[in-house]
Amino acid sequence: MEPRRADVPILYNGVNAAVQLAPCLSSFQYVDVASGSSDSVSLEINDRERRWIGPWFPVKGDVLQPTIRTFNWTGEGQVLQFPCGIFRVDDFSFKGGPVKMSLGAVALPADTSFKTTERTETYENTTLEEIGKTIAGRAGIALFYEADAITIELVEQNNQTDCAFFSSLVDTYGLALKIYSNKLVVFSEAAYEARGVKAVLTEADFDPGWTWNTTLTGTYTGVKYEYPNSDKNRTFTVTAGGGDRILSCNEPAGNLAEATIIALAALNKANRGTTTMSISMMARPGLIASDCVEIRGLGNLSGKYYVEQVTHSLGSGYKMSLELRRVEARITEAKSISSTVEEGAVETGSSGGEESPGGSGSGEVGGDEPETGELVIGGKYTLTSKKTGSRRRGPGRYPAPRSSYRGTRPRHLLDFQYFRRDAEPHHLKDRPRLVGESGIGGSAWLKKIT
Repeated sequence: MEPRRADVPILYNGVNAAVQLAPCLSSFQYVDVASGSSDSVSLEINDRERRWIGPWFPVKGDVLQPTIRTFNWTGEGQVLQFPCGIFRVDDFSFKGGPVKMSLGAVALPADTSFKTTERTETYENTTLEEIGKTIAGRAGIALFYEADAITIELVEQNNQTDCAFFSSLVDTYGLALKIYSNKLVVFSEAAYEARGVKAVLTEADFDPGWTWNTTLTGTYTGVKYEYPNSDKNRTFTVTAGGGDRILSCNEPAGNLAEATIIALAALNKANRGTTTMSISMMARPGLIASDCVEIRGLGNLSGKYYVEQVTHSLGSGYKMSLELRRVEARITEAKSISSTVEEGAVETGSSGGEESPGGSGSGEVGGDEPETGELVIGGKYTLTSKKTGSRRRGPGRYPAPRSSYRGTRPRHLLDFQYFRRDAEPHHLKDRPRLVGESGIGGSAWLKKIT
């Protein structure tokens, strides 16, 4: 029987460099990450003939396309190929003697502006997928979107690179992002966790030195979300789960549907990775980050695990190191949702209301208009309080400068303007909240715009 073996043919700038590299490639490592950072490769090359410090001297941005190839790995005569993706050289160094080179490359678009150019842009009445298409188009790559449609009323990219902005936005809505083979990939980890296992592993498969860890630090049994949206003069509130370890969340949202998705995403993210395991073993060709495996025969350590990262190492053999996290039950439904329009008044769901995902609590009714307390031309109102908040911004959001406001108002206030006898008209951000019809209430009243 032929022995198992593995090699790594590499296309270098589109040219097959397998013959040139094979004699001098001492080791190869490929780090496959499920999401959150870029995949990468690293090569250790013996430059005995001094070609790499001479005519083959690398250039940052050179393109590598490695493929891991195995022979007789699980059966006689079997040949398997595993394309690692497309990588661009971003780091290399030399040491001696003899002369050796370390070459590193990462999975990034050819257009470096994706990670370097800061932009300011507003996205309105759109979807996460459409924003992804815009950003992928600027980077000169394709978008692969594998998740539910998510509508976004308003979000601002404020002096952020496309990479930082979109990565954070995807994370806010509970999805995952990675770049693979010149594609911007957005997917649902929850959906991947629900899939069947790719492999069943036992202690007999592990090299010595495996580890397992669990912690309660940073874990939560529920979430309390509350965000004051000053543009709509409303406070969105969402609760989910229960118990005494409650996560507080106030990420900006344009409506209750967005608020519910964001709240549930924040809770499940906080509870992700509380139980982890690290193992090294003989390679399992085809096992990739984002797969699930089952650990058996280890008592309370056994169970279903999600593969966060796979490190492929080829040198003296072909080894694979796995970073795993246990698949935990997710909280997928809101316990209650509400949109506070005025102090002491909460809208509740009815036909025609906005239904939040996963929840059966109250919702918004009739768009932006309250069912009761409608403003009437010529009516008198009492100024009871002022309410401020922040216009929704991109990831890392904070209140926008006044100059960025467009003067939009809730629909039920479009025909009115506020005045005080002793002050200029209020800026929308500091607009007072008016309720009831109990009189003029001091120095404030309403005047119809003519």
